[in-house]
Amino acid sequence: MNFKKRSLFKLLSVSLLSVLLLTGCGGGGGTTSSDSSDINDIGDLVFDDNGNVVFENVEITMWSVTTGDDANTQDEIINEFNELYEGMIHVSVNHTSRYDLETLLTSTMEFDKENAPDVFFSHGSRVNEYVERGWLLPIEPIMEKGGLILDKDDFVESLLSSTTVDGKVYGLPQDVHSAVVVIRKDILEKNNLPMPTNYQELVSVSEQAIELAKKGELWIRGENSFGVSATEWRTHNRNETYYPFPIAFGDMWVHEFVGYTAAIQNGASIIDEDGMPSWNTQGTIDGFQVLKDWMFPTETSTNNEPLSKSYGSDYDVGNEPFRNGSAIFKLLGPWEYMSNLTQFDRELANDGGSSNITTLSLSKFFANDPSKDYASKVKGEGHAFMVMSTVESMTKRVAALVFADYMVNNAGIRWAKRGHLPSLKSVQNSSAFKNDPAYDEYIKYWGTIDDYVVIQPTPYYSYIDSYFKGALQKVMSNTYQNTPIKDIVKEEFEDCLAYIELYS
Repeated sequence: MNFKKRSLFKLLSVSLLSVLLLTGCGGGGGTTSSDSSDINDIGDLVFDDNGNVVFENVEITMWSVTTGDDANTQDEIINEFNELYEGMIHVSVNHTSRYDLETLLTSTMEFDKENAPDVFFSHGSRVNEYVERGWLLPIEPIMEKGGLILDKDDFVESLLSSTTVDGKVYGLPQDVHSAVVVIRKDILEKNNLPMPTNYQELVSVSEQAIELAKKGELWIRGENSFGVSATEWRTHNRNETYYPFPIAFGDMWVHEFVGYTAAIQNGASIIDEDGMPSWNTQGTIDGFQVLKDWMFPTETSTNNEPLSKSYGSDYDVGNEPFRNGSAIFKLLGPWEYMSNLTQFDRELANDGGSSNITTLSLSKFFANDPSKDYASKVKGEGHAFMVMSTVESMTKRVAALVFADYMVNNAGIRWAKRGHLPSLKSVQNSSAFKNDPAYDEYIKYWGTIDDYVVIQPTPYYSYIDSYFKGALQKVMSNTYQNTPIKDIVKEEFEDCLAYIELYS
């Protein structure tokens, strides 16, 4: 049985008839230094007569940052891999949320290395930190020993560079993702309001809706507790303030994506070429001003009316208002968009279902000047497969990269439906990807991968991220309403520099 597939590695076909018994394919517990690029140092690798690496029941464990429906989709693809490589390579997965996984990895690598995973699937932005701690192996020397070739030109450059430290690649990028905007298309159409494409248009449409609501003339519909059918149009209560686009710092969509995006779309950079924080600029101040004005408009802000009330650190504040028509827009992780489609297919089944909503990327929605090149940029995160330094067996290392290669090449449209755009140009441009109905229905509205800005390698990522978010939280808080944004940004930035100098 020969397995022939397109690969970003030039992987020779593996024949079951030539499989030889291996005696040492398990991983050890200590950190290894056997990552030399010396091609003759092949460790426990065994080759058949055709020069192919032989795999015999190699067990790979992976820790993954995916949960929920993402985890289910990932498991489906992994099960297909396990079936294809039955008797050769088998992958088992432990799924953990992003806020618990970092703590688990740190405690394991510091105190319990024997139970470390072989493969770590998480955000590539932290690769440099892991490399500094000696937790990862560079992947190209492993591929070289296994007769594999990495096609760097097929990757989106920014994603591969984000997992590259000092010229060595430590993570195989899977995708890029961000938050998106979801829109009640039916409410816009019913009230003769246009679809916005940038910040200025968003403010204009939102304020038109607010004015209609004040006059008791804004038509809305959706799930509610008033005994009115979800499909039945009603006017918004003129005595209640209408907030067309609820946001809150407590939403992951805001503190992980929108805060950074607002800064970047107004000309800020997050780190400099030396990996140091660089966000104490007018661009960050202007971006944060947009988000402060969202809730606390002033005489100089683009919006005269608040687009959202101040929710503080509440989470997912837009979901309920969006469902019942009390909001036209909401932020969402695109990995949840399919469940929204299902929800509206159910709730508005008798009148258009999910065709009543649509989605757009964050591009230009927080930019003061939509004509600027950086106005279309969106802060993204990329998932990547990393091989842990605790894996001593060269056979297991190579097997781990055979698995990573399969996932990167074969997740395709299924992974994109979960909100994760492919890292490979060949996958993005393939007919299987672009001819899928989901592509025309919503994936294409999330923009091109070139719009996404991935933070490049820095050993100080955690510090930079923490203090940037600290500044954002203060800006969006009632407590600091009267504190100038430039003072908040400057203080958090200087504290970040001091922390890096003291502890790095």
